[in-house]
Amino acid sequence: MMMAREISAMDFHEMRCSVRWKDAEIEQLDRALSASMAVVGIYERDELVAMGRLVGDHCFKALLTDIIVKPCYQRKGYGKIVVTQLLAIAIESMKKGDILCVEGTPTKGNLDFYIKCGFQYDLEVQDGIYLWLEK
Repeated sequence: MMMAREISAMDFHEMRCSVRWKDAEIEQLDRALSASMAVVGIYERDELVAMGRLVGDHCFKALLTDIIVKPCYQRKGYGKIVVTQLLAIAIESMKKGDILCVEGTPTKGNLDFYIKCGFQYDLEVQDGIYLWLEK
């Protein structure tokens, strides 16, 4: 297993296709990757098998998105590694005293995954999933 903080738009496209997400133009994917606060990829034998992005304003809000694990690699801990690495990168970039609210974007059936990664879910407070980071 090899971790990377950059992935290509072509690899991003392949990952989206592997989980049957809506198709997107390579140029759009390249723009999205370039505008991300952080990108993490996990490679097995030169094949991208898991990835995720963190987007946001670097000081108040961030969104964990595009957490994708190829189907044959799911339920093996890759997704949690991606999320953990993205959160670590977010903490590294924070200044002392910063408080960053990281929101998740679970797809149907993935809420428990985010909760296992430390996110909180309380419908009485917020109809969403979030995690506050402080440094």
